[in-house]
Amino acid sequence: MEIRRNDPRDFRAFAELNIEWIKDLHHVEASDQYMYDHPESYAQNGDSIFAALIDDEVAGVVALKQDEDGEWELTKMAVDSKFRRRGIGEILMNTVESYAKTELGLNRIYLISNTINAAAIRLYKRCDWIVIHEGPHPRYARADIAMEKHLD
Repeated sequence: MEIRRNDPRDFRAFAELNIEWIKDLHHVEASDQYMYDHPESYAQNGDSIFAALIDDEVAGVVALKQDEDGEWELTKMAVDSKFRRRGIGEILMNTVESYAKTELGLNRIYLISNTINAAAIRLYKRCDWIVIHEGPHPRYARADIAMEKHLD
């Protein structure tokens, strides 16, 4: 498996994989449509898109993005259905966590999700993320859970 960061060859797959799960589980919000139309925006101004490749095919993606408050969010993680159950999500999370700690010097990152995606929530908890908020989210209509990971 190869992991690439901010490689323009991966931006379309980042958009496609994410819009697929969003449509399957939720409805597309304005921020999702923007991500789909402009995936490169997730790899600008210090933000990062990570892609896991198997045999030169993008198997999974995730982004690390700084929010308007200066906090860093693990966001838009997706694994292609034909590559699921191989630990790719966990590898991507570990990659982001390591990058955040060693390259950015962060001691904490967070994520926002929805409990309808039970497999993702199980993965986050298994990787020692802790719940910091449950219930409606002020920024994303579909979000009902926020979690964080301390990197120290």
